Amino acid sequence: MRLSHVPSWDTIPNMNTAETHLAAACRRFLRPLVRVLLRHGMAFGEFAEIVKSVYVEVARDDFTPAGKRPSDARVAILSGLTRKDVKRLRSSDDPGDLSQKTGRVNRATRVLSGWYQDPDFIGEDGQPVPLLLEGGPVDFTRLVRRYSGDMPPRTMLEELARVHAIEQMDDGRIHVLSRTYLPDYDDPAGIHELGAALRDLAATLAHNLDPDRQGPRNFQRMVSNARVQARYMPVFRRIVAERGQGLLETLDDWLSAHEANEPGDEAKSARTGVGIYFFQDRHDSGQSGEDK
Repeated sequence: MRLSHVPSWDTIPNMNTAETHLAAACRRFLRPLVRVLLRHGMAFGEFAEIVKSVYVEVARDDFTPAGKRPSDARVAILSGLTRKDVKRLRSSDDPGDLSQKTGRVNRATRVLSGWYQDPDFIGEDGQPVPLLLEGGPVDFTRLVRRYSGDMPPRTMLEELARVHAIEQMDDGRIHVLSRTYLPDYDDPAGIHELGAALRDLAATLAHNLDPDRQGPRNFQRMVSNARVQARYMPVFRRIVAERGQGLLETLDDWLSAHEANEPGDEAKSARTGVGIYFFQDRHDSGQSGEDK
């Protein structure tokens, strides 16, 4: 077994070595991403345009000296792009704006969490109670309005049913099947989740590797073993799912208990969280550790 974390920047002896490691890291994390892109028909040219636009955004937003206005010339120097490309990309609309999708996913997650946490929607046995869409002392409409803002209850019902998080029985009562919003990774919501998860993990690693970071390193650990007997893999998968879900639910309870509720608290709040994932190398790919 190997328990590992990201080495600090000062352990890398020189920039040439750093660039070598960075190039290798890019190849490793791009392989599974490119697999997804090809599966969904995104060719290199489209991906390259996205990468160019992100280079422009990051160079402009994160590397402009304090007190100075961002300039196309400086962005071009930092990114290696031409000033013509920088101007074109800067003036184009952002195709990656997923704020609407993000809000929808977050609201669905909040509804499911509220169903498992809010005493108004929990029975004497501590489990979520089945709900009618409307009517009764508590109902699905009230749950959605309490945790989802202005999303119509029927729209939320359809979305949660689509990802198999709930089931509506013949008597009209809605039973919750999962505390977690897990869309299939072939639909738009699932692809959004892919981007969100990669963003958060990459942001944690980037923070830890930043020699000028503010504050302590963010927690990031992993365990792996290259010689686990294949017949025990289903057992390990089940252990990760059960214990990982239990930990996430405990942390979700804590986060919900400490979120901003009073007017004006939002200015003093921050987005935070933890992600857990299982991984297994593809033994049928003929690759020697490229996807680790």
